[in-house]
Amino acid sequence: MSGVNEAASQQGGQFQANLFAGMQQLSGAREIAFTQYTRYVLPLDGYVFWRAVKQTRLTGVLHFDAREQQLPDESFTIMRVVFTTTEKIREFEAVNPNILWIGEAMGTRFTFSEQGMFFQQSGVYHYRGDAVYPALETQLVDLGAEYPTTTLIVSNSLPAWLTLRYYNPPWLVAGNPGVTLYPAFLVPDNLRPPYGVIFIPEDRTAPMAGLPVIGQMGQHTQLACDEVNITLYGLTNIQAAAFLDLVIQYSSDTDAFGLMGASVIRDAHRPQVEISALAMKKTFRFEVDYLQQAMPNVALKLIKSAPVIIYPQLEI
Repeated sequence: MSGVNEAASQQGGQFQANLFAGMQQLSGAREIAFTQYTRYVLPLDGYVFWRAVKQTRLTGVLHFDAREQQLPDESFTIMRVVFTTTEKIREFEAVNPNILWIGEAMGTRFTFSEQGMFFQQSGVYHYRGDAVYPALETQLVDLGAEYPTTTLIVSNSLPAWLTLRYYNPPWLVAGNPGVTLYPAFLVPDNLRPPYGVIFIPEDRTAPMAGLPVIGQMGQHTQLACDEVNITLYGLTNIQAAAFLDLVIQYSSDTDAFGLMGASVIRDAHRPQVEISALAMKKTFRFEVDYLQQAMPNVALKLIKSAPVIIYPQLEI
């Protein structure tokens, strides 16, 4: 039996070598530079940046598929990338929401979001992804570059909502359910409940006064209102009701924002057919008014911050 396995292994190795040799001849294998970035979350408003920490080089075949895209607010090239190699790259397959690998070739930076179909006998691995598009380049912080740490990126009421987890006065009867809230589209990968998401649609922030007020020191003050959609995962009815009580009490006690109407707990449906079950998903919709210039003051009191990350020195 061992002789059969050895023969199959030798046959697979020869097949792998021939297959990769053919790809090299067609496309030309080369060393590609990859940079590891670590996730940094701004403590004031939850915005995500990626900071470069080290570099490495990997040998493989790179394929590009590009087409032009023109939108009202940006024009760019949509570029799909396939990186093929005979070595399994464990760093690309590891599930770690705080680490990102970005390659660079021919003046284009790219990253991977999936691994292609793998045929074991071939021993060839395909990693697929997209270029890093210009609008997102500002979120990549290279070595020696600066990024904001003590100012806000957002202009809406988001910072006030992020402080909710830490607001727990003794007179709050139901107590604080202690749910961590994240900005929409910035939920960490594969996060397990309980957690919540704050979504403020861009077209649902509106002025409440005709013009902003400019103070003597150039301070810009604008009375505004937001529609705020909150989604909670992993909470029971009692816990969701406690969250609603928390929002009402927070608004009353802090004046960070005012509630412009009542909200109600809604049960949403998030199924998975493989296990024939529904997720514990609750939603709320609030309308709030607030002073936009007051948000930095609220944010500076925010206790929430990213986990401490030790950044190693650059290794080439």
